[in-house]
Amino acid sequence: MPQWLVVNPNTSETVTQALVHHLSAGTPQRRWHGVTAAFGAPYIADERSYCIAGHAVLDAWERAQAAAPPQGYAGVLVGCFGDPGLEALRSTTPVPVRGLAEASLQALWAQGPQRIAIVTGGAAWKPMLQRWSRAQGHALAPDGHGAGITDIHVLPASGAQLMQSPEQAAQALAAACAQALDVPGTDAVLIGGAGLAGMGARVRALSGAPVWDCVELVRSAWAPHSA
Repeated sequence: MPQWLVVNPNTSETVTQALVHHLSAGTPQRRWHGVTAAFGAPYIADERSYCIAGHAVLDAWERAQAAAPPQGYAGVLVGCFGDPGLEALRSTTPVPVRGLAEASLQALWAQGPQRIAIVTGGAAWKPMLQRWSRAQGHALAPDGHGAGITDIHVLPASGAQLMQSPEQAAQALAAACAQALDVPGTDAVLIGGAGLAGMGARVRALSGAPVWDCVELVRSAWAPHSA
């Protein structure tokens, strides 16, 4: 059975456990292990904590090697929507490495050239994800056609705060997703954030809209051996 690793750049063990749980759900042919950042923020919510998280990801990978299964890991996922430390880890790791934002967007676009709006928690994430999107070349073409990101919507509450009240979070996310779909040309909505893992199904039930959370997409479609 392939053994995969998710590196949580947040220092919250609760987030690590949630990631492992939701990545493992319904996929008995895969086994996920989790490792948590030893330093940094309990939940990344600003530029400073994002910067520190990149270093913490590398440190967590080194620690994970000491407890690795005999056959090693088939692949590694950076479990933060924003992918801190992704390229640094990828450059030093012998197995495929993906990021939560990168892999979930690619999973959606594998279904067709959709125009996607991102919804997440925490006001500081909007400029951070806008910069990340530009760096990845994910802006829409000038004519508005093809695959790309149409907009980024943020809730005032952070992902960590939303985790505390799942039903209220689902209601708030459903409303935000409805607003996101009002942006001309938007085909679908991606809920970003490790702390929002598992919210996609609930928000779809509330809104009836084409909405997915980033972790469910990675679970269903990511294959490290093909990276």
